[in-house]
Amino acid sequence: MAEKARYAQRTQKNRHAQNRHPNNKKSKKANAVIWLLLIAIFAGGAVFFVSQFKKDNQDKVQKVAYPQKYSKYVDKASLQYSLDPALIYAVIHTESGFNPNAESPAGACGLMQVMPDSFDWLMGLRGESDKYTTEDLFKPEVCIDYGCYLLRYNLDWFNQDEVCALAGYNAGFGKVDEWLSDSSLSSDGKTLDDPDNIPIEETREYVKKVQSAKQMYTKLYYSNDKTEATDK
Repeated sequence: MAEKARYAQRTQKNRHAQNRHPNNKKSKKANAVIWLLLIAIFAGGAVFFVSQFKKDNQDKVQKVAYPQKYSKYVDKASLQYSLDPALIYAVIHTESGFNPNAESPAGACGLMQVMPDSFDWLMGLRGESDKYTTEDLFKPEVCIDYGCYLLRYNLDWFNQDEVCALAGYNAGFGKVDEWLSDSSLSSDGKTLDDPDNIPIEETREYVKKVQSAKQMYTKLYYSNDKTEATDK
């Protein structure tokens, strides 16, 4: 009897030992899974941090190339003439690169490269004849005001069509009217069928540059209700 009891006791211990091994294996597997999850979470966080860091730095670099200078005057003109500020910045960026003293070989002056003859004509339209001289176009406030007034005039003239308005800003709205009357360039007489077919290369490239710059300004400052401005 004593021998049977010892045998039963040894058998019971062996069973307990055998039962412990599967639990150890399960525990090791569970720990391995937890570590893998932690590693995956850490790796995902690291990738997100790096990508966000790159995006933030990229935005900073792009904002240097596409600044919001003279924002006080741009904001004022945007409200006064119901213009998208991104469009105003894009025109300034393309016309003068934000150099208030810029003057083209043709004689266009200031930030928005307004021609002296156009300046005189615009002053007459506004009942402000002889209020300013050509030299005043080198003043940011004056040039942005009259440049935006001309931009609004073109948009209204061409039924809010931005391509025609920009082409008119560069080549003159009379020239764009000629293109609109050409059925090979405009099927409806109101819009240009394909901006890539604008006859004057300078104007064709100008429209592309302004619209590309506008997209950048919208992306950097006006998407998701971004409204920050610099150098007021």
